[in-house]
Amino acid sequence: MTLRALIVGALLCCLPPLAAGATPPAAADPVRVDAAAVDLMPAARIVADAEGKLSADALLAAPDPGAPPARGPMASLGFSNSTYWFEVPLLNPDAAPLHRLLVFEPTWLDDVRVTLAAADGTRQSFEGGDLLPFAQRALPHRKINFAFDVPPGPSRLLVRVHTRDPFVVGMTLWQRGDFFAAESGTAGYFGFVYGAMAALLLYNLVLFFSVRERVYAAYVGYLLSFLAMHATYNGHLYPLLWPDSPAWGNWAHSVFIYLFQAAGLSFAISFLELRARMPDVYRWAKRFLAVLAASFCLTALAGYHVHVASSILWVVVYSPFVLTLGIRSMLAGNRAARYFLVATAAGFVGSFVTAMTVSGLIPFSAAGYRAVDVGMLIDAVLLSLALADRLRLSRAEADRAKADLIDAGRMHARRLEETVAQRTVELSRANEIKDKFFAIVAHDLRGPVGGLAALFNEVIRSPADISDEILAITRTTTQSTKLFLEELLIWARSQRGEIDFRPAAFDMAWILKETQELFAIEARTKGIELDLIGAGSCWVHADMAMVHTILRNLAHNALKFTDSGGSVRALLRRDGDRCIVTIADTGIGMSEAQRRDLFRLDIKAPSSPGTRNESGTGLGLVLCKEFAERNGGAIGVDSERGQGSSFWFSLPAASEADVVDPQLLFAQVPELRILVAEDDKLHRDAAARILRELGCSPAFAGSGEEAVRLAQAEAFDLILMDIDMPQIDGIEAARRIRAGGGRSRIVSLSSYSRQEIVRRAPDVTFDEYLYKPLTRDDALLLASGCLAREPR
Repeated sequence: MTLRALIVGALLCCLPPLAAGATPPAAADPVRVDAAAVDLMPAARIVADAEGKLSADALLAAPDPGAPPARGPMASLGFSNSTYWFEVPLLNPDAAPLHRLLVFEPTWLDDVRVTLAAADGTRQSFEGGDLLPFAQRALPHRKINFAFDVPPGPSRLLVRVHTRDPFVVGMTLWQRGDFFAAESGTAGYFGFVYGAMAALLLYNLVLFFSVRERVYAAYVGYLLSFLAMHATYNGHLYPLLWPDSPAWGNWAHSVFIYLFQAAGLSFAISFLELRARMPDVYRWAKRFLAVLAASFCLTALAGYHVHVASSILWVVVYSPFVLTLGIRSMLAGNRAARYFLVATAAGFVGSFVTAMTVSGLIPFSAAGYRAVDVGMLIDAVLLSLALADRLRLSRAEADRAKADLIDAGRMHARRLEETVAQRTVELSRANEIKDKFFAIVAHDLRGPVGGLAALFNEVIRSPADISDEILAITRTTTQSTKLFLEELLIWARSQRGEIDFRPAAFDMAWILKETQELFAIEARTKGIELDLIGAGSCWVHADMAMVHTILRNLAHNALKFTDSGGSVRALLRRDGDRCIVTIADTGIGMSEAQRRDLFRLDIKAPSSPGTRNESGTGLGLVLCKEFAERNGGAIGVDSERGQGSSFWFSLPAASEADVVDPQLLFAQVPELRILVAEDDKLHRDAAARILRELGCSPAFAGSGEEAVRLAQAEAFDLILMDIDMPQIDGIEAARRIRAGGGRSRIVSLSSYSRQEIVRRAPDVTFDEYLYKPLTRDDALLLASGCLAREPR
């Protein structure tokens, strides 16, 4: 049973039970139990016990009513408060008892009682169900099961079932070995479903931590809640997490149904960008979430039966509501809503087929029962592709902007001719950047993410065989993917001209020390000696963030192409008015052809036969060259095949007047009064951690109104202002602080570019424009700028 399947099940509860019908007059034929697996439900006589007072003695004393009509492997009885009895005549043709395992489906049946009556009057009685602790089952398995000996000759099997959940029952008599053989195939199926979902979850989790966009976190929550709900109603979580808490095991069904609805709606709000695109619809969606949460709490107080019924009834409202959000968004011009609607429709179709199968309206089959899994897999994959499609849509929007500019040029002719030409060049440049962007993503990101998915599936299949080598590979692959995504974002910003050049005087020894700490674990894992801190000291005048990027890329490449037992070392020296930094490794080296094309952005082919098969875009080295030259320096390499490589870059040395005692600088930083205006707790905590490491005691504002109030009450040296905040945003807050005569340095801290902020508010000027999240380099430069100002 699944979320949408519950809708159909709830509507079908008013239909007459499909498996409980009139009794035909023919005599009942006993079921032979000497086969490996015997499906008992087609031969079962079903008796409804509305008051729950019928006993096994009464049924055994009643005359045999005859054989029921042919039925499928599952009895579907809708939603019912009644108790049902299933009576099956058995025949053991052997002279000795046969040991058998009686297994029930699905896993959520509350109360199952079994009586096996032999011809001589002896009986065997058992009790089970998911209201009893897991340890009381005959076998430690997710499915309800009973083990007993079928006596020779005829006997009668009586099964009493009561459940508060959807009344679907199937029962099979197994030989133990054959049951485990069949279950191994089922386990493989679940492994595939959970592995695919987990791979998508991990992939988007990595993206979230890399780009810090909330939509990826919302998607991860959506997948995680589905996995929890799916694993609960299939019985996987019961023996793993709460084997001694059957009461919670029952509550988990409705709790995770509510959670799945909340997570799905939260993702829809974020993915469809309702807050920015459709504020009115966004407010209705938030109200829906609030009412859903209130229903969760109030119905929980009324008891389980009301809680599970309300969770199912909410689905009847939830599904059309989410589909309406998608339709409204698409009609409003959001093209990404197309993926959303198709994905939601795929999940609905799969759920509908499963609901029809479970309800008995179509012949039961394993494919029909599991159709919801296929539908949700399609749903998850399409939504994941939709997130990537955002980049493609940005290109389409740029093309539309180009067309608008051309139309404007035709209207205004000579007056706008130069402007149109300039915009056309910019748009062509943007298209070239986007083409390279997609090529880089397709080439360099597919491999690491595929590797992570494969490693994750391997861990899922054999969790006991996790080795240090697998953990090391996973850590290295994740680190490489994170660094690549950071390079990609920096490169894209650089191509758009959105990286400010902020030179300052600093000691290269600081940057080398931080780079040593960043790669120490990777070097130790690979067995490589890493020494970047014994290089000496040399003060340079350059952009600290750009130098950080150069060193990080060179150190990463050196470790990547150096085998265990090798070394990576740094050398720092001054040559006249230049500081020269060298990163030398004992790795595989390069040929002359490779050195010639090293600093060019292109998809590089694998190395020649007999060498390590490394390929890539060279994006990191392109950034190194661009940043070195932008700081007035140069970069180069000395290398021979098999003899290692020595990358070097030079930077202008700082004059004696620029050299500041670092102890004096750090001693003054704690005196600064800094206000962090940020409504997002994750970003607020990250900024607070960096500032406190520098010795500051920042103040915090969770909204634009609070930021204005605090800035009017106290003269801050620096205000870090988030642009997107509820009610009064960061732009309006900065405008009011400036209007009130505040002289604080106000820095915008957001995911928007400087051009976008200036376009939105041309009358408000910020002292700096920074991207989230705040880095330690940013904080140091901002603090230095504040300390360099004249006292107010």
